[in-house]
Amino acid sequence: MKTVVTFFLVMIFSQLVMAQPTYFGQNYTHANSSANCSGDHTILNTLEIGNDASDILIFNHVWGLPDGTHQAYMPNSNGLWYTGSEWSIFDETWAEMDTNLAFNVLNPKQNGTSFIHTVTPANLIMNWSLIDHPSLNGHPEAVFFISKSWGFNAYELAHTGIWYSQSASKWSIYNEDGATALELNSTYNIFIPDAGTTYFKHSAVSTSYITELDDPLLNNNPYARIFIVHDYTNADETAGYINDETGVWYDESINRWTIYAETLPNLFIGATFNVLIIADYPSGIPHETSSGQQIILSPNPARDNLSISLASGMNSAINEVTIIGLDGKIVLKKVVDGTLTTACQMDVSGIQQGLYILSVQTGNGTVSKKLNIIR
Repeated sequence: MKTVVTFFLVMIFSQLVMAQPTYFGQNYTHANSSANCSGDHTILNTLEIGNDASDILIFNHVWGLPDGTHQAYMPNSNGLWYTGSEWSIFDETWAEMDTNLAFNVLNPKQNGTSFIHTVTPANLIMNWSLIDHPSLNGHPEAVFFISKSWGFNAYELAHTGIWYSQSASKWSIYNEDGATALELNSTYNIFIPDAGTTYFKHSAVSTSYITELDDPLLNNNPYARIFIVHDYTNADETAGYINDETGVWYDESINRWTIYAETLPNLFIGATFNVLIIADYPSGIPHETSSGQQIILSPNPARDNLSISLASGMNSAINEVTIIGLDGKIVLKKVVDGTLTTACQMDVSGIQQGLYILSVQTGNGTVSKKLNIIR
């Protein structure tokens, strides 16, 4: 393998949250398992994310799923790797992939511009590499998100962030240890979305290893998918290194999402993060995933008893079924016993008439389908 480091840059010319999230493309929460992990990598679900080698993906570690599983830390740098037929996430240190890890994954097919940045002797300065793109140059207020990938025979072990060079009027990708240069030929995918997406800058207000996010699309919404990156800003009160991987965690005790440092060192007051929200179940009608056809509901519309099954070829099992209302609230949840279950029944007689989203958590991720209840 070669190390390409994939960095999705989200272009934003405002620090305010936009009104509603724009649908970016295929996205899901990937749950590692013994079935999809092999050596140092885990294979992503092609039904959810696609298998086109030219796609530009972004991913983010998430600690814990709504069902209480996959509560593991990710201290090592991880990246994206195309195996030749499908996408995967791999450990840059070649360590065995932890089957308890989970990742938010996004494959944007629209709503923006993508390009590739490669670290070369011409753009590498000390521990950072300058990005040259007309949509980013001269825009210190831009917000972007980074993920590593694999290519050009360069493993990137560094914890990385983004920084705007005032002297060069360009953004850069940098090594968080403050001294070591990035690997030459490491590659970054950069995604600049169109306006209308939900994003903001968040600054830590305490010295804990966790900082809480407060947003109406995130609060009380454990199913939201968010992506983050540390922004080493130029202001004295917010500038600083975080030489660690960072992840996201939904704290059920306060019903809020948080950003945290993976090896639990304290953050610093003013530590700034760019946050991108892809809320699967915001207020309003949630969307059906592109793989919704892989769920068979009978009958639909339903009155009392509902049969849920996975289509043939899913190569997975049902772990949990959740029905979500148009207000984003969970109205019914069923945990399915048995590791090989591909079908189950639910009593929906207590649900009011209306349109809902039925979400099925499988060993290979989550798939969702619209459900109509009639009376």
